[in-house]
Amino acid sequence: MNDEANFYKKFKQLPINIYHEISDEIFAEAGRLKASYKISLADSVALAQTIVSGGALLTADHHEFDAIEKHENIRFEWIR
Repeated sequence: MNDEANFYKKFKQLPINIYHEISDEIFAEAGRLKASYKISLADSVALAQTIVSGGALLTADHHEFDAIEKHENIRFEWIR
């Protein structure tokens, strides 16, 4: 098994959800976040998915999310 296949096999065993579709609820929440904070569309969608699913956002991007963490009920898992 090559390194890429081995990595993917191990990755799939982690408690991580991969979403292939974005619901209307996610879009609405992403829009609220985008309008409230100076963040990218991708970041607003990631945050919205985190809120709706009740999970945690794994990130190293303190610059983007420190202010949001103070005002929103979002669980962050900081890489560094």
